[in-house]
Amino acid sequence: MTSDKYPGGDELTFLRAYDDATLRGIEVVSDAILERIFRTEDRHRTLLAAQILAELSEAAQRLVAVCTALRDRSMPVGRALLAPLPGADDFQSFAEAVFEAQPTELVRAMGLDETALESATELVSITDLARHAEVIRAHEGGQPVAVIEPGDPPSLHLVGHDRQDQRTELRIALSEPRVIGLADATGHLVALARDFLMTHVELREESFAEHSPRSEGS
Repeated sequence: MTSDKYPGGDELTFLRAYDDATLRGIEVVSDAILERIFRTEDRHRTLLAAQILAELSEAAQRLVAVCTALRDRSMPVGRALLAPLPGADDFQSFAEAVFEAQPTELVRAMGLDETALESATELVSITDLARHAEVIRAHEGGQPVAVIEPGDPPSLHLVGHDRQDQRTELRIALSEPRVIGLADATGHLVALARDFLMTHVELREESFAEHSPRSEGS
């Protein structure tokens, strides 16, 4: 693909496809796992929970990718979203910046309007947002090794590597409320990313419509 081309056509077509498949796909997979997880055998339940964690990692990374692309206009938004995903350190910095920001500041920094204010308010209100950095770190080097540790509830022990090829370990006790919370967090982060991105797309489309030859001549 040449530098001036996007998968599927022009930039706005690509951004809509990114929303509909890349972002929405995370939500669909997470919801499907959550729907099935408590009806499956105990030995399979923890493995499904490991996949929810992988979806949570990507959801958090995609949220940072979208917000960064909208805030830093040194390149087109679509081009920025084709770059490698942010890592755990990027997410940590993002969470710290969000914690200190006002919703109106976030909206203005991303070049959006008041229709994104509700989502910006929700993002700022996530007081423990930074905790997702450890989930990202566990997945930075690819899908980690999953070990099931017995207990009541059982624990999921993930052994992986970060981007510096340093070993990472993450243990999560998988009670039913915890699993539901992981899936809910995944859906929430994706929903915020989708709202910010689609607000940008709709504003761009409105601007194009206002400045089209037909609009100018009517």
